[in-house]
Amino acid sequence: MVFFNSFGQGKENIRKLDQLIASGRNAEAIALIGSFSKTGLSDPEALYLTGKLYASQGNYRLAILFLNQALEKSENSGFELLYLLGDVLHKSNQFAEAAESYSRCLAFGKEKLTVAEKIKQCKLGENLKANPLEVRISNLGVNVNSAENELRPMVSPDFLRMFFLRKNSETKSSQFFQTYNHSTWEKASVFPASWNLDNAGFHFSGISPDGQTLYLESQQGKGDIYLSQLEGGVWSAPKSFVWNSPRFAESSVSISADGNLVFFVSDRSGNKDIWYCNKKGNSWANPRKTGPEVNTNREEESPWLDADGQYLYFSSKGHEGIGGFDIFRVPFEKNGAKPENIGYPINSAGDDIHFMLMPDEKTAFYSSVRDGGQGGFDIFSVRMSISGSPQLLLYKGSVSDGYGSPVDAAITITETGQSKPVAKLKANPETGTFVTLLPTGKSYSVLVEKEGYLFYSDLLNLRDQPVDRESERKIKLQKLLPGTSLILNNIFFDAGKSSLRKESSPELQRILLILRQNPGIKVEISGHIESGGPEDILLKLTENRAQAVVDYLVATGIKSSRLIPKGFGSSKTGKEKSASPDQKVARTEFRVISTQ
Repeated sequence: MVFFNSFGQGKENIRKLDQLIASGRNAEAIALIGSFSKTGLSDPEALYLTGKLYASQGNYRLAILFLNQALEKSENSGFELLYLLGDVLHKSNQFAEAAESYSRCLAFGKEKLTVAEKIKQCKLGENLKANPLEVRISNLGVNVNSAENELRPMVSPDFLRMFFLRKNSETKSSQFFQTYNHSTWEKASVFPASWNLDNAGFHFSGISPDGQTLYLESQQGKGDIYLSQLEGGVWSAPKSFVWNSPRFAESSVSISADGNLVFFVSDRSGNKDIWYCNKKGNSWANPRKTGPEVNTNREEESPWLDADGQYLYFSSKGHEGIGGFDIFRVPFEKNGAKPENIGYPINSAGDDIHFMLMPDEKTAFYSSVRDGGQGGFDIFSVRMSISGSPQLLLYKGSVSDGYGSPVDAAITITETGQSKPVAKLKANPETGTFVTLLPTGKSYSVLVEKEGYLFYSDLLNLRDQPVDRESERKIKLQKLLPGTSLILNNIFFDAGKSSLRKESSPELQRILLILRQNPGIKVEISGHIESGGPEDILLKLTENRAQAVVDYLVATGIKSSRLIPKGFGSSKTGKEKSASPDQKVARTEFRVISTQ
């Protein structure tokens, strides 16, 4: 659209304004606008260019004001004016008005497919806006966001720490930041790695649930994924991901809550699609491409599996959206499932990516380009109102050895009666601490392991826990020495019976592994029960329960001479108190007698 039939602004001034805007010299363009007639802008071309300038700066309110004035003063409005007005109305989530402006563009016969797609997006946006989600969306503010792009927010399960990437869109340089939450997000600081991400040619992509592994993207060549481990308080030099492809780009990494799945984006099949790998020992199995329920012939981005492993969240330009990248969710690995647009106002007409749903299913974080930001992509929090969403318990603790020194043990948490872990963590090597969120209304078995130590098991009963309650454990791991004992919290019997219940199998398998890895040890398996009833009956019951455990182990190939069953009835439980509210004094114990 070129008018150049100036009234008061002058043909040459308008031409110069057009050149300044085209070259990105916005400050000079604004100064030139200020020098125009004191009566204000009157030329439709100057009004159009002023609106274009404000649109390029993301100031859609002023852009709409000037573009509408240009439209009023134009005898023959052109395609460019109508399309730009539709675009800024669209980006302002004024979907009905944007659709009207786009529709007027059709008469010019230009870019029909693009215009038709924009109209379709606006129609969907109008419908979603008429039925908005009950959410509160908050910009995290200047302590986190800046005039640059803030991307890939990763928040710890206790909501106390956030990691994110800050990227300059012009220089393409990036820095990895962290910030802490103490009622509000503190001023972000550069993450203290032993090597500089940007200088080493890496972008931050993700971090494992236990905070012990960084996932990075190489800026060299096509782009690959690299891993850095926290070892002795120092981040190791990045190592290449086993399934990088030399001719294609890999990016946008996330890890499932149980640590058994890694998701990433790759263009190895022609488009930026979402792939994933299953954990295989200490490495990863062959990558698998998610199905057509997720991937399209356009771009997909930022996969995120929810804590229950039920839904895969991702961003896409190929599914039915309201503009740019929209966020969708789909049942994971369910063939034929239809992806669901998660709705307005989480999704906007701009790009909405890197969605991270917290385990409480009420809180999320993501990056978005929208009104009210600091510039470019900003990080926003989402607080959802979801009826029936699970209440959570903050489960945290520390692991140490017999001398009180921290132990970087592995912690696996599994819902009782299930085989798939709900969380896999690693205690911090410097402090021994760990933390995660668990839905209440269920019970969990907790396993703590470290090579060279007896494992620790715990039964965590959250069936009747109130909202926001915390539970903290101080766990001590014992070396495999004569006299050390281990309470087997996940050996189960029916009331008054000695037959093993099937949910005891994982704990028994761990005992079996200790015995096989240490063929010289001899152990005592003892049964204990709370007082109440004739002692001779209680004694016999605990003897039978201990014998049941021994019989199981012998049946799997352990010599009976290495196992001594004993029943103590209530003699060692009558006056004892449990170590925690969830640990009963009725128990089975494993005690090392000798290690020869």
